[in-house]
Amino acid sequence: MQRLRLTMESARTFLHHLGRRVFPMRWLHVGERVPSMILLLRNPHVFSDEDIQRAAERAWAVSFSAVEGSTRRVVETKDAIFLQAELHRFSFVNCPRPYEDSPQKDLDWLPQLSQQRAWAAHTACCWVYYMTKETDLELAHCLLARVVAQLVDENCTGVFIPSEKSLIPAEAAFMELHNMGMYRSASLVPKP
Repeated sequence: MQRLRLTMESARTFLHHLGRRVFPMRWLHVGERVPSMILLLRNPHVFSDEDIQRAAERAWAVSFSAVEGSTRRVVETKDAIFLQAELHRFSFVNCPRPYEDSPQKDLDWLPQLSQQRAWAAHTACCWVYYMTKETDLELAHCLLARVVAQLVDENCTGVFIPSEKSLIPAEAAFMELHNMGMYRSASLVPKP
């Protein structure tokens, strides 16, 4: 049974990557899928609107103030924190539980020991969604990577990217996300 599961997972991954070659992410738009990245956390932590604002300011080197009429701002609600970066909108949802129940029992899908450790060690997470439907998926992932990279700290065990079924361990997360964020134009949020 285990071997069949691994074979099916390998086939699914192969078909996913084959599909990416045939249909590049630039051809698919956010309305068709909702891109997200999940920060896996050792201990529960609630990212505040100030944390998100500082991360966005570091990511794009521009101010995100609450000035009325600004197209760059952070708004906190009861359930989430919303970031608007010009035309791009994100939501951050803090979760005091792991991504799935008993992550330490579901490690077979991760090929590297560092990934398995990161997955097994997380007890909480923060979901970051990209919400602007007109954007292509490739750009959405670049934008997500830019801001999520700025939230990686010692409490983070890794970053899980559900659409890719990939996990980046914390020790490599900042650099990999930074590189992913720079794949497309670095001036994603124009200066005023």
